[in-house]
Parts: sequence; structure tokens; C-alpha cells
Amino acid sequence: MTSKPACIVIDTNVLISAGLLPESKTAQVLALAVEHFVIAQNKHMWRELETRIARPKFDRYFGESGRLRHLVAIAQSIQHFEVLTEVSVSRDKTDDKFIALAIDSVAALVISGDPDLKDVQAYKGVEILSPAQFFERYQ
Repeated sequence: MTSKPACIVIDTNVLISAGLLPESKTAQVLALAVEHFVIAQNKHMWRELETRIARPKFDRYFGESGRLRHLVAIAQSIQHFEVLTEVSVSRDKTDDKFIALAIDSVAALVISGDPDLKDVQAYKGVEILSPAQFFERYQ
């Protein structure tokens, strides 16, 4: 009997950045995360990803079908969770949703480049790592 891979939470900006520059360190981080973990998502964060990645400012990076390919690649590596936990730990309250998802998906890690989220460092067993820290640990 094989055990299910552990979950990880990746913030929206990291997921988008990985698609913008497919040869970047952030893209390598996403590839490593997919190799070692299941990406935890919920319907609200998935919608946030869909709407943000559709912004016209990203047109020059994705081309005609690049957005869809990137979203499909992410969708193949995620598991959806319902988030019931409420937390209030980040200076930017919109970032608390990533920690709440980590708690409810029993993820030990959140990958984020957001300074407000990174300043939290850890909360209730959830460690917040920058993409560079995650890469260094799992490469």
C-alpha cells in the first residue's frame, strides 16, 4: 500500500510566475513541488488564479494558448479542499487564506514570495518558505 503524497500550498503569484517564465527558478520550484507534493487548492483560490492569470498585462508572456496550458498543468497536480479554518496572522489579511488552506489540507508548507506572508514564518505547524528556500531544500 502506497501512501498519498503530502500536500503543499503555493500562493497565486508563485503559480502565475512559474508560467510567465518557463525557464525561471520559480518554474523549477513548481516542478519540484509537483514532484514531491500534491498542490492543495480550494475553489476560491482556483478562481483567483484564473482571473489573475487572465489579466491583459500577461498577454505577451503566454501567447494564444499558454494560459490554458499552464492552468491545465497545474490542475493535474492539485487536490481541492474545503477550508473551514479561519486565521488572522498576516499583516495582509488576504494572505491568511493560504495558511488556512494549509491547516485544513494538513500541508506543512506554504510557498510564497509575499513579504507579509513570509514574515509569519510559521504558524500552527505550517512553515512559510520563499521559492528560493523551497528550491534549496528540495533540489
